[in-house]
Amino acid sequence: MRHLHALLLNLAGRGRRLQQRRLSRAEAETLSPGADHYAAYVGPPTEWDLMGATQFRLLCALGLRDHHKVLDVGCGSLRGGRFLLLYLDRGNYYGIEPNRWLIDDVVARELGEELIRLRAPRFSSRNDFDPSEFGTAFDFVIAQSIFSHAGPDIILPALRNLGRFLRPGGLILATFIHRETNREMPEEAPGWTYPGCTTYSAPRILELLGQAGMIGRMLPWYHPRQSWYAIASRHEDIPPEEFDVHLSGQVRSGFE
Repeated sequence: MRHLHALLLNLAGRGRRLQQRRLSRAEAETLSPGADHYAAYVGPPTEWDLMGATQFRLLCALGLRDHHKVLDVGCGSLRGGRFLLLYLDRGNYYGIEPNRWLIDDVVARELGEELIRLRAPRFSSRNDFDPSEFGTAFDFVIAQSIFSHAGPDIILPALRNLGRFLRPGGLILATFIHRETNREMPEEAPGWTYPGCTTYSAPRILELLGQAGMIGRMLPWYHPRQSWYAIASRHEDIPPEEFDVHLSGQVRSGFE
């Protein structure tokens, strides 16, 4: 009897998740972050469009051109990817996303199979952040709201893997949640905590980068809850501080 009850609960849960996935984007705005809808699973659904645009703007501000190759780590439902697909040369967008249904749903509901055929992106469903199967190096790697859900046991090997496939002059752009301003959240929680978050002190972030053989610094680019870092293999590849005047990423408030 207990097995039957568990089976019924499991079926009911699957039914609710399928119902959520069928919601329109407008209907999905009432869902909580992490819910089973392409616009909600990756964060607050009311910010799905904004957070994709901010990623694209940051990349362009740091020198992205259409001939560059970009790896989108945890590309999710292509918040930033949909902008990059239209901008980059055919075949230059790469995404790693273990939850393939996010890509399938956004293609079916927003982008269309024809765009995928025309732009020829490549996707991997790995969960270890290893891009070796793509067989190429990247000019930019972006990881928006990935390390904010990961412990050091995930971040260190991820940075080492990604650094191996960074072209000379290339940049990794990643967000972290600072411990200093988010003490109510767990600190350095191990493993993958999504939809929960974990925090790091600013010195600890730099320490982790060093342990991975990388260097980096925080950028003053807009994010509503997290902090952007530029990460590279060489000091000369990090944007100089005098360039920060161009990197506020400020978003006009009160405009909807």
